[in-house]
Amino acid sequence: MSYIGQEPGQGQAERFLFTASGGETSVSAGDDGRMINYTVHQVSVYLNGVKLVEGTGKDFQATNGSTITGLAALTAGDVVDVFCLSAFSASDTVSASTGGTFSGNVTHNGNIVMATNKKVQQKGAFMQSSTHQSLVLGG
Repeated sequence: MSYIGQEPGQGQAERFLFTASGGETSVSAGDDGRMINYTVHQVSVYLNGVKLVEGTGKDFQATNGSTITGLAALTAGDVVDVFCLSAFSASDTVSASTGGTFSGNVTHNGNIVMATNKKVQQKGAFMQSSTHQSLVLGG
């Protein structure tokens, strides 16, 4: 299926609004003083409401994650809107391929299905599942 727009699942959008005083060719912070922070190739820039084209020799470049460069010299009162997508990063996860450790309680309301000949270990003891055994956790 085709998708038009920014790549899905990239993270949260953030908007930076900059009003030029005149002569600027780059932007690195919004009018509120917040520094621009974006994922390269996940940024949209508008000048006075018109979307600019990203790339070398185009309207602007966005290559370092913190500055929009290559703008034609801005005129006093020009408004630059920068819409940034931050990198999406799921935090506090346990790897599906290598496993991991939970340090707190884990509550699970569904069934636990195990492949044949896998082990469940708790404080030095273990139970081994097979096609003829049923494993019940909890009480």
